[in-house]
Amino acid sequence: MQFTLTFCFDADWQTVFDTPAGDDPIALNLNSMGKGEAWVNGESIGRYWVSLKTPKGNPSQTWYHVPRSFLKNTKNQLVLLEEETGNPLEITIATIAITKVCGHVNNSHLPRVSSWVRQSQRGDTNIKKQQRPEVQLNCPQGRNISKILFASFGTPKGDYKSYAMGSCHSSNSRAIVEKACIGKGRCSVPYSNQYFGGDPCPGIPKALLVDAQCT
Repeated sequence: MQFTLTFCFDADWQTVFDTPAGDDPIALNLNSMGKGEAWVNGESIGRYWVSLKTPKGNPSQTWYHVPRSFLKNTKNQLVLLEEETGNPLEITIATIAITKVCGHVNNSHLPRVSSWVRQSQRGDTNIKKQQRPEVQLNCPQGRNISKILFASFGTPKGDYKSYAMGSCHSSNSRAIVEKACIGKGRCSVPYSNQYFGGDPCPGIPKALLVDAQCT
């Protein structure tokens, strides 16, 4: 999170704000509100229901994306319709800096829908299906993958928040992912024994987990 702005609302639950500099995604933090809807420059950014709690007692959602296409450079109008009780003076807007991307697939994952390619030949429709899933990494616009923080083809433990190598691990996992991804804004790494130079543990279901840094 790179930038935070606090609002000052008038009696009609309206305020104006300038667009944060840069190209990073923008989001409103509505944690102080109850239930209602928000508009920016006449465009709805959706209904919010912060008072709806998860089983752990936390709001089901607090951050709401504001597309930059909705915004002007200055004097953007934010309007709220609050149906319960809330404190608009604690609303903030922030830019969200995405510095890491990750992917996790295993043999139970299906290929991407877009891997089904429809081709028309002589009036006949043929469908070609990609036979295996893949990890896809995609940095925000203007950033590239600069470092592979973790890569394991085998039985990695955990997820993108916390991970570790398992009892089965292809020793060249990091080198292969680095070759496919470093310096690129996006890349794909197939889930494949052949791609990683052989099966590191025959007969054991495997997964591919990759965590990368974007700069």
